Amino acid sequence: MTPAETVRLVAMRDFTERVQSRAFQISTAFTLLLVLGAAIIPSLFRDDTAPPLEIGAVGEVSPLLATQVAVALDGDRSVEVVAFGSVTAAEAALDDGEIGLVVVAGAEVIVGDGPSATASIVGAVAAALDVADRAAELGLTAADVAALIGEGAYPIRSLEPETDEQQANRAFAFVGSILLFISIVTYGQWILIGVIEEKTNRVVEVVLGAVRPHLLLAGKVAGIGLLGLGQLLGTAAIGLTAITIAGTFTLPSATVSVVGNVVFWFVLGYAFYATAYAAAGALVSRQEEAQNVAFPLTIVLTAAYFIAAASIGGDNPVLRVTSLLPPFAPMTMPLRIAGGDASTVEIGVSILLMVGAVYVLIRIAGRVYSGGLLRTGGKVRIRDAWRSAEA
Repeated sequence: MTPAETVRLVAMRDFTERVQSRAFQISTAFTLLLVLGAAIIPSLFRDDTAPPLEIGAVGEVSPLLATQVAVALDGDRSVEVVAFGSVTAAEAALDDGEIGLVVVAGAEVIVGDGPSATASIVGAVAAALDVADRAAELGLTAADVAALIGEGAYPIRSLEPETDEQQANRAFAFVGSILLFISIVTYGQWILIGVIEEKTNRVVEVVLGAVRPHLLLAGKVAGIGLLGLGQLLGTAAIGLTAITIAGTFTLPSATVSVVGNVVFWFVLGYAFYATAYAAAGALVSRQEEAQNVAFPLTIVLTAAYFIAAASIGGDNPVLRVTSLLPPFAPMTMPLRIAGGDASTVEIGVSILLMVGAVYVLIRIAGRVYSGGLLRTGGKVRIRDAWRSAEA
């Protein structure tokens, strides 16, 4: 039997055992219920009434600004204009969230969180009203006014040059990071417990009579990984379908690419952590010791999750550094890609480092796994497992 056939048989064995287990079926059903609830319940209590749009005004803006902006927005929102004595004061209020945007008479529109359709409409209306006022003062004809309108709308300056679309993509990617975190921890624990069970009931002694340790490790990781990938894709598909049908919120245009990125990084992240969990499981012989040996891996995963959660508002130095480091990249790089913050070089470097780390970890973990499987009675030190492995 070739190594590939051996890995396939081991993978199918673990895949089938987990699919048929009651724990997997219950956890899958519970996860789907949570996803459906999160997708549907908010739509039942949603208030479609848009909040008032408060516009800060600096200088002598037209008194018709609020009325004309409301008309341009098709009456979807009420509009209020708040006067400020200086651009600095208006920007401070904008930064504190007291107003939605600022119109500086005859100059520009200032927004706080990136250009948007509303800001463009306000800029166009403000510019048109300025033209109309000037035309009335000069006694110009309608043809002259039409020529003046060709000057265009106010330019838009953003305090934080990030679009609503980028924010939506990043938020959507963070949801994917949550699923990725849960999936890696769950399936890593399955591998950990599975290895310990095989050591405890001595099944592994029989299996190793026909299968080499590194092939057993590869098959176990592949089988549970395929199961995890299928569950992740199924959950995502059902969740997105429910959101679309219920109209809970509008999915960003980059939904497909974000899902693709999350799946891609799930594969790399799972390969990295699942191999480490398998090696950890080979070092202990009792279920009670499982959490202790897995604790360092769980800490690293949790740290990656919190970094992603703290960075949902935008790019930052910590996110940039961790997106290149293999233990953190699976949950941090998708956020940067979704927000358009990661360059092609950074993405390429992150992938290369991740693939290289997976290869090195497989080599190291494979030897530890091989040396620790047949040793029972207590916790095995990594050094002892390494020495007892086959050369």
